Amino acid sequence: MKFNLGILKRREFKNSMWNTADVLVLPILMLLVTPFFIKKLGPAEYGIWMIVNSIIVSLGIVNIGAGDAAIKFISKYNALSDKQNIKRIVASTFSLNVVITGTIILLGTILFFLIRNVNFLNISAAYMTLASGSVLLGSVVFGMKQMEQLALSIFKGFERYDVSSIMSIISKFLLLIGQFIVVYLGYSLIYVFLISAGTTVAVVFLEYLFVKFSISYISFLIRFDKGTIKEIFSFSSWSWTQSVLGIIAGHADRFVVITFAGPKFLAYYALASTIGGQIHQVITATISWVFPKVSGKTERQENLLPLYYKLQFLVIIGGTFIIGVLLLFQRQIFLTWLGAETYSHSILLIKLFLYLAFVNLISIVPYFFLLGANLIRISAIFMLISVALTLIMMIIFYQFAAVNGLAYGKLISSLVSIPLMLLFVHYNIIEKKDLKSGFIFYLPTLLITAGFYIENSYSFIFIGAAIILIKLLYNQKLKHITAVA
Repeated sequence: MKFNLGILKRREFKNSMWNTADVLVLPILMLLVTPFFIKKLGPAEYGIWMIVNSIIVSLGIVNIGAGDAAIKFISKYNALSDKQNIKRIVASTFSLNVVITGTIILLGTILFFLIRNVNFLNISAAYMTLASGSVLLGSVVFGMKQMEQLALSIFKGFERYDVSSIMSIISKFLLLIGQFIVVYLGYSLIYVFLISAGTTVAVVFLEYLFVKFSISYISFLIRFDKGTIKEIFSFSSWSWTQSVLGIIAGHADRFVVITFAGPKFLAYYALASTIGGQIHQVITATISWVFPKVSGKTERQENLLPLYYKLQFLVIIGGTFIIGVLLLFQRQIFLTWLGAETYSHSILLIKLFLYLAFVNLISIVPYFFLLGANLIRISAIFMLISVALTLIMMIIFYQFAAVNGLAYGKLISSLVSIPLMLLFVHYNIIEKKDLKSGFIFYLPTLLITAGFYIENSYSFIFIGAAIILIKLLYNQKLKHITAVA
């Protein structure tokens, strides 16, 4: 079968590539300069930066999903060539985002005074002024980022992900450059947030000028139309729920870390977490196209088993290779990149988060299958279970392994929660009533993770055993892998 090169010219393919680039560019660049930031600011001040980021992102609970609603309804009315309704949607989502931005900055101001007077984050008195001022300026950055997301969503609604991604990448690059220069010149964290606030305000203003210049008939006048607001909320309410759960899942552990271990340990924890998170994000972005494909197959009542097994095997193979290389050459890679001091303080955490990243990989495909099968609420429930288990396990393992127990707790929580998702997906979507098939990928994953953990010649035995286990127990399943999905 010949590969159809025409796909490379399709808008969908280009949109996917640009969207992936946009998702990955800043985290990768930030990861590369993280050792520099830790060295120049010091672990404690960098740790405060990380917890301030988590506090600021947590303010996103007031974001009602107006950006996602803009994409949905602009694309809908654009297909109908209905400019009047597009203008109506843009004006209302813009007005809602103005309120959201104002609310975020107001909450940031309240936190500014609260942090200065109540030390609930285990921050020493010497850093209280720094942390409170950073939160205030950070709320301005985050609030303006909500306005930026709407500007980008307008282009996405017109299926111009290339324009949206280029704007986003430029904005992120300018933000990082400003932060890098300030730190390089020896200024403190408060100036990092000051330059970030100034840069973001200027960039967002220019972005809206560009949007208006590109789509001249839309308006950014404040307007609250009851019917339009109701239409927007009909879509955005569940998006908001998912967003809130995502914020909690992504940042709750950092509040636990700084409470028990302080900002210095959080600096190394955040570094390790980001490394593991980037691996997960790359794989997720690579196969995100499966969501609409599963949705279509579900509507047509087609067999999902071949596609599911094919993707899960590819994810396990790819994950084994990536994690294996990073662990096998850990000294050459991480010691060279981080330097001796940061390496010595963070290498155990990095390895734990690499194990965690590998375990979490087998949840990516089931997640997209839940969404495609219109089971988004079930996905949210599993996310809630995962968050609760993570917090409980982190606190429990802290009692046994001190600060490193916080990372062990996060790993153990995934080992407990992920099989629950696999069992549900296999029983209700893939195998239809075959509950035990949920362990098909979980057991080999445990063996491979154990092989990674022991880091000696027996590692190859564990990994080899995982491959043999797949061959012996699931030989009939493997026949589906070559089927046309």
